[in-house]
Amino acid sequence: MTKAYILIVNESGKEDSIISNLKNIPSITNAFGAFGTYDIIIKLESNSEQTLHHDISYGIRKIPNIRDTLTLLVQKSATLKINKLERDVLDTYMAQAFVTIHCLKSQEDSVIQNLNTIPEVIEIDMLIGSYELICKIAAPTYNHISEIISQKIRKIPGIKSTNTINLITNQGFSR
Repeated sequence: MTKAYILIVNESGKEDSIISNLKNIPSITNAFGAFGTYDIIIKLESNSEQTLHHDISYGIRKIPNIRDTLTLLVQKSATLKINKLERDVLDTYMAQAFVTIHCLKSQEDSVIQNLNTIPEVIEIDMLIGSYELICKIAAPTYNHISEIISQKIRKIPGIKSTNTINLITNQGFSR
């Protein structure tokens, strides 16, 4: 299974229109509205790397009002602590964020081990390119997310820096 994340910056106020267009791209499994540096984050999965490349180049990047994209290719999935039903509950009732992580050279495995000890970290993927890892966290509020990042994640040895992408509840879709 080939997987990627796309971080999107769009024209102001166009998120709903873009998310509506993203629903027509079959390899997209999740789309989330976000606040912060990026406006939308999507996850794509396919049995074919060619399908992902096609959907990114001729699907996502052709949608009007997208100003910029950052593609994060997944090298391997490291952790998935929840099933689809649990994910649907979390998507509805919990504050969530993705955290991209820069690691010190060759520290990814030990960082993953430490991330796995944090109950709020529900998914971890190793990346190729701009960042070494991306993880998804869930907590009751965005204040809790802030505490988890500052008091737990950023204190893990081997992490150089993080970037948090807070998700907007009920803006987006999951398949």
